[in-house]
Amino acid sequence: MIDPLVSLLAEVLAFLRTVTGSSVAAIVVLTVFIKLVLHPLTRKQLKSMKAMQALAPQLEVLRRKYREDPRQLNVEVMNLYRAHRVNPFSGCLPLVLQMPVLWALFALFRREGVFGGEQLFGVALEANLTVAMVIAHPALALIPVLTAVTTYVQQMMTITDPQQQKMFLFMPVFIAWTTVAGWFPVGLSLYWILSTSLYIVEYIVVVGRPKPVGVAPPKRRRAGGSRTRAGGDDR
Repeated sequence: MIDPLVSLLAEVLAFLRTVTGSSVAAIVVLTVFIKLVLHPLTRKQLKSMKAMQALAPQLEVLRRKYREDPRQLNVEVMNLYRAHRVNPFSGCLPLVLQMPVLWALFALFRREGVFGGEQLFGVALEANLTVAMVIAHPALALIPVLTAVTTYVQQMMTITDPQQQKMFLFMPVFIAWTTVAGWFPVGLSLYWILSTSLYIVEYIVVVGRPKPVGVAPPKRRRAGGSRTRAGGDDR
């Protein structure tokens, strides 16, 4: 189903190799080009994310207030979204539309001979990177390190809930390991690093610097020190 798109991207990559004279430079230019083409979708996704993050403190208050009444919590959350004209699912469609491009790139970069045997730090871009290769060519250690760092930064920016951040701390390590486990070619890892770095730039431009979700403010007390209602609930 994605074969026509893979073929198109293969032709673009071959053209860029001819123009730049380098497969590495061609990957860089292709990555930037794809990001520019997909930016309107990414921008829509990020704006939706920004709107959701703006409501995060209010959502936290609602979760605490209705923690024992899940049904009413759902009602209040939907009312909050409706009042601010926020669709919690609007960020999903742009991501879905980008998936065929990502799959096509994955298929393309795994094609044998797509990079013409060009090497990076002594290893062919078509080769699946392994720990043994990194030991033989220490400069290749930059690939798993940069993969982990860029993935970590992206994750910390897009997941602002501290609890969720802790849950996904293993992801940068896992992604870095896949780059040296013989699963992916060097060229694909290079694309991952570049694409993730550009996404971070897009995020800062569209959303701004991320702010962690704060803890809901403490419930107010009356002058006499008692809660507004018996039992300490502000409903």
